[in-house]
Amino acid sequence: MNIIHVISLIGSPCLLAPEKGATLAETIRKSLQSHQTITVDFSGYEFLSSAFLNHAFGQLCIQLGWDINSFHQKLTILGLDGDDMNDVELALDNAQTRRSLLGQGINPEEYYSSRLPV
Repeated sequence: MNIIHVISLIGSPCLLAPEKGATLAETIRKSLQSHQTITVDFSGYEFLSSAFLNHAFGQLCIQLGWDINSFHQKLTILGLDGDDMNDVELALDNAQTRRSLLGQGINPEEYYSSRLPV
């Protein structure tokens, strides 16, 4: 399968839960084992959250060691409106920052924590 129909995979046009994003990421990883490129088709979606995108695409980039160019070379995104495509790019940017912090030995959760040291 080199086309992933997100609504069919998730079973809902509401793409909000991070766990559902992780399901999409896992499906993409498995598909990449047999395909050079994947098309991710969001046609028919109604709602999309940044949590879903961070787990679907951001975590995928971190786990596979992809930069933004690698992401776009491997995946084609269809069916998103302009604002939601901007949110995809934001998820990718955030993943790059997290990868950079991890590469420097910095825990991103601690780095972004709002708690002040005692």
